[in-house]
Amino acid sequence: MRRSAITAVLCLSLMTTGCGRMEPVVSESEGAETTVAVEKKTEKPTDADNADPESPSTTAEPDVTTASTNASEKATTTATAVVVRGGGTTLTVPKRTNTAANTTTKRAGTVTTAVTTTTTAVTTTAVTPDHTVFTKDTLMCKVTRDGIDIFSDEDKLQTIEIDTEELLAALSDIKTELKAQLIIDDIDLDGHDDLFIPRQVGTLNTFGEYYHYDAEEEKFVKWEELREIDSCAEVNEEDRTFTTEVKLSEDEYEVKVFAWNEGEPVIQTMKKQYKSADSKDDILIDYFEYTNGEEQLVKRERVLFDADGREVGAEEIELD
Repeated sequence: MRRSAITAVLCLSLMTTGCGRMEPVVSESEGAETTVAVEKKTEKPTDADNADPESPSTTAEPDVTTASTNASEKATTTATAVVVRGGGTTLTVPKRTNTAANTTTKRAGTVTTAVTTTTTAVTTTAVTPDHTVFTKDTLMCKVTRDGIDIFSDEDKLQTIEIDTEELLAALSDIKTELKAQLIIDDIDLDGHDDLFIPRQVGTLNTFGEYYHYDAEEEKFVKWEELREIDSCAEVNEEDRTFTTEVKLSEDEYEVKVFAWNEGEPVIQTMKKQYKSADSKDDILIDYFEYTNGEEQLVKRERVLFDADGREVGAEEIELD
């Protein structure tokens, strides 16, 4: 009888041993998204309300009558990620949640409850954004305090002297740096990349200037034909058009599609979303087409929302 009791106690001791500590995982990233994953170790204590405060020990003695163990251990690992831009160090601290085994040893009416601890690990990451360099193929543009330095195959082509104070401020702010991107793209599809340089970075829109590559002079020049188009363009190579979008508010915007005619941009279509003048609760969308510069309204829709205010589609309504 005594040998069996001692063996049971030794088994209980092994079952209640805590899990090994999980070490943080550290990785390096530069000029990309930096993720801080914070994980938390929590061990759920047993209910000690019924425990005898004068209970001496969980060690069984020879006269132990019964020994019972209700072992129920669960381990889960979760991570909470915070994304910050601009490079830095990613620290991942595992989160281990253990529901401790409830171990009860009955000895002369005494109940002993296991004691647990809780540990929380929190890490921080230094943000050092440096997004002043933009590249495409062999072309590189670097934003400086004096303007835009342009290189081709590491050879400096020119410096576009413009005021870059606002652009540099936007690039150094993780809240605005994505809206302050300098765009290198072949806007007119002539085989040479052009530039869009942001000048004003706002909450809704980014406005700037276009520079066209002059193959004869082998440099970028201010694009007079796009002087009236000061928002960033998205090129569609398939139909040889480009699209611009300007937001007037969170619910109102204009999307215009342009084609090229002998080096001149010509508007083709426009989609305009706006609040109805007759009902503030209605948001309408008008679709326009242009022929020889003449505008024609071809369709109107009403935006539909669900009970929670989420947009779920649109229905066409009859034109006046």
